[in-house]
Parts: sequence; C-alpha cells; structure tokens
Amino acid sequence: MIYLCVWSGETNRARDLVSSRYPRLDIVEFPHQRLRMSTFREQIRLLRSFRGRAIVFYFQSLDDFKHRQMLECLHFLHRCQDTVLCDRSGRWVSIRNTDLLRSAAKVLLKLLFDIKSLIFWWVYLHLWRRGAVVPADVNSDEPEIAYLIPSPETMGSSGGAISHIRGFLYGLKSSGRTCRVFSGTGLAQEAFKNEVVAPPSRPYFFWEAAMLSYNFVFADGVQRRLGSSTPGAIYQRHCRFAIAGALLSRRLKVPLILEYNGPQGWIADHWDPTHFKSLVRLCEEVTLRSATRIIVVSEALRAELLQRGIAAGRIRVNPNAVDADFFYPGRGRARGRTELNLEQEEVLIGFVGSFSLWHGIDILQEAIVGLLNSGAPCRLRFVLVGDGLLLGEMRSALAAYEKAGDVIFTGSVPREKVAEYLDAADILVSPHIPMPDGSRFFGSPTKIFEYMAMGKGIIASRLEQLAEVLEHDRTAWLVTPGSVAELAEAILHLALDPEKREALGSAARRAAVERHSWSHNVACALDDISLQRPQLESLEQGVS
Repeated sequence: MIYLCVWSGETNRARDLVSSRYPRLDIVEFPHQRLRMSTFREQIRLLRSFRGRAIVFYFQSLDDFKHRQMLECLHFLHRCQDTVLCDRSGRWVSIRNTDLLRSAAKVLLKLLFDIKSLIFWWVYLHLWRRGAVVPADVNSDEPEIAYLIPSPETMGSSGGAISHIRGFLYGLKSSGRTCRVFSGTGLAQEAFKNEVVAPPSRPYFFWEAAMLSYNFVFADGVQRRLGSSTPGAIYQRHCRFAIAGALLSRRLKVPLILEYNGPQGWIADHWDPTHFKSLVRLCEEVTLRSATRIIVVSEALRAELLQRGIAAGRIRVNPNAVDADFFYPGRGRARGRTELNLEQEEVLIGFVGSFSLWHGIDILQEAIVGLLNSGAPCRLRFVLVGDGLLLGEMRSALAAYEKAGDVIFTGSVPREKVAEYLDAADILVSPHIPMPDGSRFFGSPTKIFEYMAMGKGIIASRLEQLAEVLEHDRTAWLVTPGSVAELAEAILHLALDPEKREALGSAARRAAVERHSWSHNVACALDDISLQRPQLESLEQGVS
C-alpha cells in the first residue's frame, strides 16, 4: 500500500510519478487539508493508522516547501517503511529511520537555535509593544515610495495576491510616481525593478523562526540598498510574522503605509494553522500600531480594526481593482475556445481561483454534478483555472466528468492564459461562502474585478463587498452564499439567456472601467501623501 498526499500540484502527475516508482502497488490518496487542518492529536491518530510500503508527499516544488524538517520527523509517527518527499520535476527524497538517526544531532541543534530565537522574539515584541512609534512627516510633494514584501515565500505568476501586487505597481507607475520594490523573492511584475533581499542560508527547524529572523535580514538589506537616499514613505504588504516595515519606519523616521488584506491572527485560527499564534498576533499588533496609514480592502476590515482600537483617521478603505486594458472582451475568445476544444453552441462556465477554503469549492462542485446530471437543454462545460488546497479533492470528485470532457482543469497558468480562458467563457462564477465562525467576510476578491472587466455574465455570492461592488440583475446575478440550488439555477438561467449575459457583462465592464481601475486605487491609497503624525496611542491596550 502507498499513501499519497498531494500537498500542492497536479494529482494526476503525482499518481503517475508514484506508480512509476511503485508499480503494481495500490495507491490510496488522503487530502492535504485533512492533515493540515487537524489538531496535533488528530494528526498522530491519522498517521498511526497508515501501514504500508510508503507515505508519499507530493509538491509543486520541494524548494518552496517551508515545513520540510517537521515533515521528515513525521516518519517516526506512521507505520510505513518509507517517508517520501517528491515534486513535479521528479525529485525523489526517501527517508528512513536510519537517515533520521544519523541527522539527529543536527536536527537537535536546529531545534535549540529556533527555541532561542522564538524566545528572543517573544520578549522583543512585547517590549516594543510597550512603546509608541511616531513616524516623521513627509516633506516632498512627490516622494519616492519604498514598496516592501518582506517574505521569502514564492508568489507565483497568477492568483489574487500577485494580481494585486502587479496591478498596484503598474498603477503607481502610470501615476508618475517613482518606486523601489524590495521583496524576499522574485515577483511576476515589470513595472519597477525588483530588488530581492535573499533569506539567510542557515537551516531552521521551525519555519516560523526563520520568518521572524528574516525581519532583521530584510530591514538591513533594504537599508543598505537605499544608502543615503530616504524614501518619502514605506508601503508594506501585510504578511504573517512581518515587522520589517515597522523596523525601517522607526530607523529611517518615515511613515509606514500598511496594506492590510486580512487579520493574520484570525487566518491562523481558521485557515492556515501555526503553532505560534501568539507571535503572529504580536507581529500584527506592532505593525498596525506603527503604521501612519492603514489601507484595508473592505468595510469589514475597517470595522475589525476599529474594534481593535485603531483610530478611524488612520484607516482608509480601498477595494481591489483591475487593469481593464489587459482584461477586456475579445482578448482571445476564439483562440481559447479552440484550445479547450469547444463547439460554438456549447456554453462554457469559468472559475478562476486558488481553490481555497473561502472560495466555495464544495458548493461549486455540487452544482456542477447536479447540472451535468440534470439533462440540461444545452451543453454545459466548465473550465476551472488555478491551483490550491482543495484542487486535488475536487479533481478526484469530478474525475469522471473530466474524462468525459465536461470539466476542464487547467492548473496554474500564466496571466495571459487566464485572460484568454476568461474570454473563452460565457459565464463566470464566484461562489464565495461565509466565514466559518460567523464573522464578516473581509475579502475583496481580485477575480470579481477581472470578471467585470471581461464583460461576461457574472454569478456571485450576495456577500459583503461582492454585493456592494456588484448590483443584482444589473452587473451580475447574485445568489445566496452556500446555496447549491441557487447557484445551479443561476448558471442554467444565464446559460439559456444570452441576451441577459450580454446586458450584465456590458454593465459590469462599464463599472470596472469607471470605478475600479488600479490608477484610481493608487490615488486613493497615496493621495495627500504628506502624512501627518498619528496621535500618540498607548500600545499597552493591546489588540484582541
């Protein structure tokens, strides 16, 4: 028996690779989500149930995986002969007890260094929280911006995060401002030169310790590259464990503008677990309290920050946007439909996303099955673009429909191909679901604005900002979040009414061009850039 966990990447590629290594052995898949979202006790119980030849973890790239050392140590918990790590390129690392015993001394040393580092950061952040940071004013009318992404994690070439980064930087360039971009990894953008501050080569046991230590490395690297020139403002994209922007703001005495896309503490509780949640919250608190201006993408985030004691005057709501000169009707419809092997009369329903927990993947999956089994009066086909946590499970559940050609999974594709597939579609769907704990949906999905710019019939959840940006029966067709029946009914309704699709798409395109350009987004974020000093706030009050 072979147990296969597709952590990232394509399931079919993973199964082919494992089959070539272990011919004639049964392969049993178990979801990455099941292991990742379980408690430690549940993880142990799951792993102890595995008995066989090997447990195989498959990745898009082993170089991008951040918990390798911990995953290797899982070998002591299951009852298979081997633990195997492999990736799309064919790299194959087999781990046995003897391998881990030989490296035990090195692993222990890494663990001790990391514990020391984590203790230091806990004390350091608590001490910082007791002070007050007041950045200096900006004197220049057109100051240079230092744009920071203090994280060494790979962003990829598609998805909401890199779309936002690329769009904002191009909007910044079109506004005539100068900018220097600093990040921990290469970025798929060409608006400005990307200056990479490489992470240290010292191996870590805990990824969290590496991320915390990277703050000093990143801040020192940026300061060294800036030399004698001082930017008018620092603009940082909020990242987990990242306080480098606050460090540089204090050192250089320039204001910090924080782009706050979501509460990392809440995300650690519900979507992306970590064993060091208190440090996540401390880093977030220090950064929030150090920022002169905080850009949030939704009213829900503004309300959350107000509840946490952040002054209203420091918060600015600025939803995501779109490059309407890149995403537009007619960009590649004929080419895309030919590539997807579509007949003229077939109606194509498209979805683009990272297949994450909030995207309503289960709802979309059920709607697809229901529609394809219902004997609809027209031929429906679905193209699902992207990669992510829930892709493997969805692809397995829809395997028969994929084989029949009714469902097409493209995986992660370049931005140009995303626009081409969107143009090939007749209907675009965004079935986001409410938050699991009943809190407000705080997202501003980039896909919504890209859908609008493509001029297609949009079906979206009637949820927070989606229902504010989109108007039912004018720019989109809105459905109850989590309702499979409403989603399926809306898809069939628009599939049978091309005139309605055309009317919705035209109105959505006009709204995107008039109100949701990246130039408008940048103007909202950086107008009145001569920022005033924030009122001195006590950091003792903390953040819930």
